[in-house]
Amino acid sequence: MKKVLFLVLFFSTMVFAKESVLVNTIKNISIPNVENAINDAKILQKDLNAQNFTNFLKSWKKIEALYFAGDIDENFEDTPRYIDVFNNLKEDLNAQMKKAIESKDDIKMALFKNSFKTVNALEYVLFNDKDISKREKDLSIAILDSIILHLQNINRVYKNYLVAPKDEKWENALVINTLIASSYRLKEWRIGNASGNSSKFKNEPKNERAEYFLSQNSFAAIDAILESHKQIVEKHKYYDFATYSMDKGAAIELLAVIDKINEMQEELKKLPVDDFTKATNLFNLAKELHNNYNISLIAKLSITGKILDADGD
Repeated sequence: MKKVLFLVLFFSTMVFAKESVLVNTIKNISIPNVENAINDAKILQKDLNAQNFTNFLKSWKKIEALYFAGDIDENFEDTPRYIDVFNNLKEDLNAQMKKAIESKDDIKMALFKNSFKTVNALEYVLFNDKDISKREKDLSIAILDSIILHLQNINRVYKNYLVAPKDEKWENALVINTLIASSYRLKEWRIGNASGNSSKFKNEPKNERAEYFLSQNSFAAIDAILESHKQIVEKHKYYDFATYSMDKGAAIELLAVIDKINEMQEELKKLPVDDFTKATNLFNLAKELHNNYNISLIAKLSITGKILDADGD
């Protein structure tokens, strides 16, 4: 009888045990986001149109913005670069893709470099002119095949992690540091470089520096990134980052983050689509968001910040 009672109590504890912030985030946000992106990529393969490209792009940005897989498994640290090379490439990718389109090489040979099989390469193939030729269609399908494979690998990493999670303290540090790194890239590379507010291009606004200038999806990408942040910082029914932060006495700091995200999304709506020449206020809001994470919230959580990689995405 005692043995039976012990087993009942043991399994009851297991059922009602509080899962960690990262485990719940991966289960409820990361995995669904990856599976949505895979589905959107397959839809785009079947119908290569502008709206389907935008839908897929927005799905991908949510994964890229909050990418935990590289810290979970170092073998996948560079996987995002096999999908998206924005701010991380020295060559003229558009010129290279123009050659790939004009080449008579078979598709596999034409796409021999990893950078040729990225979202950025796909954007050029689809948006370099008004019509999509058979060659461009074949290239696009092959590029998406590669991207889907990488997304499936990311999904596998996340699902495997649910079986064997790491230390919760390490997990919590990973979540806040990922938000910090993402907000920095948003501020400097995705807004500041095009708006002329970054240290690299101070007072030199140029829309052509925007992340997805050809397809005019740079604002859509920014909005998707902000939506991914809201997925993390807003309250859910499960034990999440918001609950964890409030338990640590960081409710005010968390609310400041949420307010700033909302302000940025409202500012995006006021601006002409993908016009960064008037985006100084958007940059300033992004700067405030980054500081809310990197100064206020992380201090309240008593977590040490990681050194940011300022040179590449």
